[in-house]
Amino acid sequence: MLALAPLVMVAIALESIVGFGATVLVLSLGTWVLPVTALLPAYVPVNMALSASIAWRDWRHVDGALLARRVLPMAGAGLLVGLSLYRYAARPELQRAFGVMVVLIGLNELRKELWPPASVAVGRVRGNALLLAGGVVHGVFGTGGVLIVAALAGDRLEKRRMRATLAAMWLVMNVAMMANFIGHGAVGTVSLRRSALLLPAVAIGGWLGDRVHRRVAERPFRIGMALVMTAAGVATALR
Repeated sequence: MLALAPLVMVAIALESIVGFGATVLVLSLGTWVLPVTALLPAYVPVNMALSASIAWRDWRHVDGALLARRVLPMAGAGLLVGLSLYRYAARPELQRAFGVMVVLIGLNELRKELWPPASVAVGRVRGNALLLAGGVVHGVFGTGGVLIVAALAGDRLEKRRMRATLAAMWLVMNVAMMANFIGHGAVGTVSLRRSALLLPAVAIGGWLGDRVHRRVAERPFRIGMALVMTAAGVATALR
């Protein structure tokens, strides 16, 4: 697990800055160290610690109405489907499909930063489809965030409001994931020991990311995140 600590620290710092992406990076690169069905039960609890700290500190900025009326009903429905597919997460074809998805997401994020679209409006049907798909992907791999963020692009939330709202949503969805892990017997002494070893990396990464989030423009970090995601996706797809 010590080999994963630097990766987790950097990924958590980036998520603290831009509001998403840590699990995509950890899962894309961390599966070179542990299989996905062992990595997720160890990583999701420490990611929940970050989400809980952000949601607690910035609870006034959480858009509860958006979560309750739109995001959680659609993403939650997809999450139930994804949780039922979790047992297949380690299959090579799903791993390759995940890698391809990460490449496409990384390239799309890079395109948006380098050549911003004239409009960020997302139609209700397309937005709901993205929320549903994000829920499915989150249930299987814990990484539906980028799709959900894309669905919310038209809502134009201020960055702190977006980050706090996403943190509250991850917390709710990851509680469901932990229940699913427990049901599959994936949480135990070994996974909890791994989680404990990753907690210092999460604390340091979260602290660094929060300082940057409050003082520095996000754009360079979004570009860096997109490049790393693309490279990580290529590596996963070609394994």
